[in-house]
Amino acid sequence: MLTLAPTATLHLYLVPTGCRLNFPTPMGQFAYVYRRSRNQAWQCIARNACSPFLDRTANLSGTTHEYKVQYLDGAGTILQSTPIVWAAPAGLPASPSWISLR
Repeated sequence: MLTLAPTATLHLYLVPTGCRLNFPTPMGQFAYVYRRSRNQAWQCIARNACSPFLDRTANLSGTTHEYKVQYLDGAGTILQSTPIVWAAPAGLPASPSWISLR
């Protein structure tokens, strides 16, 4: 797999329903969202994704997840990739709070 230097930004927010990812989607490019757990292979969890993307399927109890977004053109060529961001279970609040809601 071709790896290019990260040029786009990716922001991760832990929300009560899962992990919210915010990223730009340049004109003419398709965003593919990838996730992996510790010592696992990358999984494509969304193709042609829109921002914000909400990952409700991540089980954050006791494991760290990493995310990245790759941008492809219409021919399927990887054009760019975001830096990797991670969500750790320690970052999750024990109970919902008005401070953590946005």
